[in-house]
Amino acid sequence: KASVTIIFNNSDRARSPVGFEETQTIAVTRQIAMGGKSKYLVNGVLAQPGRVQSLFHSVQLNINNPHFLIMQGRVTKVINMRPNEVLSMV
Repeated sequence: KASVTIIFNNSDRARSPVGFEETQTIAVTRQIAMGGKSKYLVNGVLAQPGRVQSLFHSVQLNINNPHFLIMQGRVTKVINMRPNEVLSMV
């Protein structure tokens, strides 16, 4: 089993996603078990993939952007990019 968690600072209540106005941070976790089965958690609570997508959309994160996720093994390449190459990803 493998997992990754990203934690968002949610201290600006005026910009908080609906339903998360009272939390200081929002933790989104994806766990992958043997066989490729995925499980998502938001602040430690099991969540459907659509709920996670809706959360990202509500704060204008475009999950359909091919550069939204940087796959394992490509992080070093992105870190070593020149500023104009990074900007071209946006």
